[in-house]
Amino acid sequence: MKKSTKIFLILGIIFISFNLRAPITSVGSIINLIKGQFNLSNSIAGFITTVPLIIFAIFSPFVSKINSKLGYGKTMMGGLAFIFIGELIRSYTNALGLFLGTAIIGIGIAIGNVLIPSIIKLKFSKNTGVITSIYTTSMCILAAVGSGISVPLVNKFNLSWRNSLCIWSILTLITVFIWIPQLKNNNQVKMSNNNTENKQNSSIWKSPLAWWVTLFMGIQSLIFYCLVAWLPSIIISKGMSSEFAGTMSFLFQLVGLPATLLFPIIADKFKNQRGIATLSSAIYFVGMIFLMVFKSTSLIIISLIFVGIGMGGSISLAIAFIALRSPNDKKATELSGMAQSAGYAFAAIGPFMLGFIFDFTSSWMIPLIILNFCILLLIGCGLKCGKNEVVDDFLEDLTVEKC
Repeated sequence: MKKSTKIFLILGIIFISFNLRAPITSVGSIINLIKGQFNLSNSIAGFITTVPLIIFAIFSPFVSKINSKLGYGKTMMGGLAFIFIGELIRSYTNALGLFLGTAIIGIGIAIGNVLIPSIIKLKFSKNTGVITSIYTTSMCILAAVGSGISVPLVNKFNLSWRNSLCIWSILTLITVFIWIPQLKNNNQVKMSNNNTENKQNSSIWKSPLAWWVTLFMGIQSLIFYCLVAWLPSIIISKGMSSEFAGTMSFLFQLVGLPATLLFPIIADKFKNQRGIATLSSAIYFVGMIFLMVFKSTSLIIISLIFVGIGMGGSISLAIAFIALRSPNDKKATELSGMAQSAGYAFAAIGPFMLGFIFDFTSSWMIPLIILNFCILLLIGCGLKCGKNEVVDDFLEDLTVEKC
């Protein structure tokens, strides 16, 4: 691939990543305004964040089949179209449209979620760690901006919450124009030809290693989206202002950027990633414990610095594991689809469940305890999927046993 072509593709990946989290994270800081507009309970409001996760789980397995027919250029462009249309419907219709538009956005994001790791494996196999780092860092930067900018747009620029959410459609349009050169390249993420026929036909869903990667993806996603949906409310419950809560929602994602940038690069240099996965989750756990007990402004900031670093490391490692545990781009596509589908199905219960528990108990203590338990599970999954193995190792053994 020519240098100029690589540059355009990397630029396209960066702008695609901008659209994969910000349309969701931008909701959390202004969720109280949306609740007031439509008279929603906490559990139903939490479902706004849950809807795209359900869509990820349902739609992700079909992305590779669509890609095999259309190619990644056209498939991704279709994803951007879904995101743009969904943003308009979510912002300017009624309560039903709020959830319908969010679901349509979820379809578009699911396409990007599945395809980008596969494209990285296909086009940048020798620089997987670096490109994954660029991708995840770009995604997290805009996720942080999405959390932090919503309240200022409403309070300081006098935008309605509808206009505040719809502003992301401008970014989607810009991304459409940047992605246009990729339409000329109609290649799908291709199957590699260096595997045996039996291994090609073996289902990745039978691989224990693939399930550990999927659980790692699902657990870190559950924690992340719970925090995106409810961190501002948790902070407000400690007696803080909504402006401070929105700023903290921005901070916890911002401070995770160094970890998001460095962890995939470091992980790519080692055959075994168990140590760095454990370190990331341990930092996460410490931060969540601090968040449970601290109530002063300065101590909340300290706790969210730890939470942000752990969050950034776990997100980037979840994406990196898809490439690192795959022997080729075909298996990366399959593993990506599996991790996005089953993983997000698990994650989808989080925001709704935490909102329901808060409605029942009027306290965020139990939800925070649940999140800490999830981080302990994340440590165990990291020890399993951090081993120096690839999914075909198991599938090959399974084939031999059947023979």
